[in-house]
Amino acid sequence: MTSAQQRAAHLLHYFGRSCRTEITLNEGICVLLGDDGQEAAVIEVPEHGDSLLVHCQILNLQGEENPVVYKLMLQLNFEMAAMRGCWLALDEYYNLRLCAQHSLATLDEARFSAILSGFIQQVKETQSFIASLLEKTRAA
Repeated sequence: MTSAQQRAAHLLHYFGRSCRTEITLNEGICVLLGDDGQEAAVIEVPEHGDSLLVHCQILNLQGEENPVVYKLMLQLNFEMAAMRGCWLALDEYYNLRLCAQHSLATLDEARFSAILSGFIQQVKETQSFIASLLEKTRAA
């Protein structure tokens, strides 16, 4: 485990204590599940780096053929107030993911916990907003 991964493991341990659960970093990755069993956040610490990447699936766009949908998702990246430092990306499985990156050097336990809790809330809000937006787009 690299020093960055050790730092992230420490921060996750602190966050886990506040949630009364054991949270570990395995091979630089930690997947947090929500009460519904769905992905709440994925925390990644690359082996060669000092940053923390947090991301979560918003929805799957497999089979989506309407280019307007993809255009809207990219345009949301410019909505700075709504995205709050996060961005949307499409992974290799056509999962639209909300992403954020933070330097480990700037994070203490309290800041990390606040950032992670805020990100998980941002995921819920973004999922709801995008579902509503897609419903309107597809109805038009």
